[in-house]
Amino acid sequence: MKIIHYGKVKDGVLILNNPTTFKLDIRSIGEKDVEITICKRSRKRSNQQNKYYWSVIIPIVKQGLIDAGYSREKINNSEVIHELLKSMFCPKEELINEDTGEILVLPPTTTSNSTSQMMDYFEDIKRWCAENIGVYIPDPNEQTSLFAE
Repeated sequence: MKIIHYGKVKDGVLILNNPTTFKLDIRSIGEKDVEITICKRSRKRSNQQNKYYWSVIIPIVKQGLIDAGYSREKINNSEVIHELLKSMFCPKEELINEDTGEILVLPPTTTSNSTSQMMDYFEDIKRWCAENIGVYIPDPNEQTSLFAE
């Protein structure tokens, strides 16, 4: 079980955002050994990254797959492409029942990615597209233009 809480350190003292929920979560663990990790909170993916992903990467990958011969009917919307890319490039997380040892595999997600994790995700997609379907995905803010003859 992994429990995450947020707060800040001020004058060397930890101040939790929601101390009541923290106490309830601690009680729910019972009498078990625990590991506590404190780290600097990283920024979540930005709105600009989200816009770049959905308006540049997803459409280019979709068209690239169609041009490479994949069925337009099977990759009929952006959400299908998003799920495909997550399955290819996002790690899956295991949820372990500590009492039975049963393992559930959670679906991959980009929701909690930091800004740097999203950039790594984008680079993985861009590399795969270039190597496997011959598609170039421009960097954010890279000037691209179409020339009409």
